[in-house]
Amino acid sequence: MADQRQCRGNGSSCLLSKSWRRERQSGKETSLQMVKYKIEELDFMFIYEHKVRELENLCLLKYELDRRGYRTKIIHIEDAEALKAMRPIYHTRVVVTMACYQNSSIEWHTKNFVKFDKLIDMQWENIVFPMDEKDTKAYKNYSGVAKEVVRVSWGEMNRKRMLEVAKMDPKKVKLIGHVGMDFLRKELRGYYRSKEEVLKDYGISPDKKIFLFVSPYFSDYHTEEYLVEMCKRFGEGWRYYYQDCMLPSKKIILDWMGRICEQRPEVVFVYRPHPGEESVQADEMTQRYLNFKVIGDLSVKQWIMISDKIYTGNSSTFVEAFFGKKMCYLLFPVPVPSDYELAFLKDADKISAYEEFEKTTGEDDRPFPVSEKLIDEVYTIDWEKPSYVKFADMAEEVWKDSYYNLTKEQLRTYYHKMGPAEKITKALTKITPLYNVYLTMLESDRPGWGWLEAKRRTRRELDQVAHEFEKTSEEEIAGIIRKIAGELEK
Repeated sequence: MADQRQCRGNGSSCLLSKSWRRERQSGKETSLQMVKYKIEELDFMFIYEHKVRELENLCLLKYELDRRGYRTKIIHIEDAEALKAMRPIYHTRVVVTMACYQNSSIEWHTKNFVKFDKLIDMQWENIVFPMDEKDTKAYKNYSGVAKEVVRVSWGEMNRKRMLEVAKMDPKKVKLIGHVGMDFLRKELRGYYRSKEEVLKDYGISPDKKIFLFVSPYFSDYHTEEYLVEMCKRFGEGWRYYYQDCMLPSKKIILDWMGRICEQRPEVVFVYRPHPGEESVQADEMTQRYLNFKVIGDLSVKQWIMISDKIYTGNSSTFVEAFFGKKMCYLLFPVPVPSDYELAFLKDADKISAYEEFEKTTGEDDRPFPVSEKLIDEVYTIDWEKPSYVKFADMAEEVWKDSYYNLTKEQLRTYYHKMGPAEKITKALTKITPLYNVYLTMLESDRPGWGWLEAKRRTRRELDQVAHEFEKTSEEEIAGIIRKIAGELEK
């Protein structure tokens, strides 16, 4: 009997109704059944990149929209089934992306696997470098079709940039606040695990004091190609910022932590890497000190809630500490160039010497490093109405109002320019009976034509594109939502 492919998500349609495979029973080959292409209908599709940064937040949004009766789905940007699709396997009224800077951003998110009418950009990187604040041509000030989508702004400062510098349509700029901060509100405080539960997973005694460092740094090494690309996006000064500021700062701070590890055995430093950061220096520290750990698991907010001290650098992590009602220290052993220091850190209270840092590891009465007024301008402090509710209200408006539809021309032009062979292939996939035959051959091991075998190998390789730690599942998403519901519905 041919395998039955399981449905993904809450939709009623399976992506493939039958999987055509060859099995042997008692030495005899069973019959083969045709793969049938189908499309799943949704109202909202959320596409994420970094699991620890985004997944919990999206689950909170999914919870609220599901509660209101909408069909929603969360998918990783490099989901294997999505990568394999040669024509849409989903149709959603609204696609919600993690970022949307230019036409290629839209294509990277949606590829061939989803057909959509409207787009909301969560803009998880709401904060831009000062040099981009006034530059209309800056990478993060949008271009092409990406300029026409609906965009979430955390605070008034970013909203002002999008209106005055990026010249966006005011109706498409939505002041929502940061959804992630809702997990630090009193109604969701119970969502997080206790200190004892978390530390047990990592073999750390609950009696230890936890000093968290949230790294703002990139990996210890990057190729010249990568550096050139980053300079194209953020200016030639980025190379200096990375090589002469980030790398030496990381080295100095790791040295500071090492000295405290030697002096204070009751303390455990948890080094939380920046998304995508690989640090040989930090990994080597774990070999030298039993009370130094590099842990990229769990959200920053979970670690903030169980930590005794919180440190970061040129980063917005201090805001999460603020909403969590925790103190946070800003470590700046090497001055950051003005073009790359976050604007709201310009006049912040910074620590630049070991003696100052050492003092913070004991009893310390330093005030919070950034004023509440400035935090409100960047993140919107609203203790009355949570951001996830504001987002859901806005999402409903976008879903209902045709004003937010992208035009047919816009939906055509964001895609890269195709060559003749690719155009022919794409045209053929639109012929459903022919596409069904093609899918059937890909799912089988015959016929054994050379070009078809190459396509099968490519599809198998796509299963390995996404890092395991970034992947999710329907079961994991359902589990997170159950925890959210358990707190909000008490």
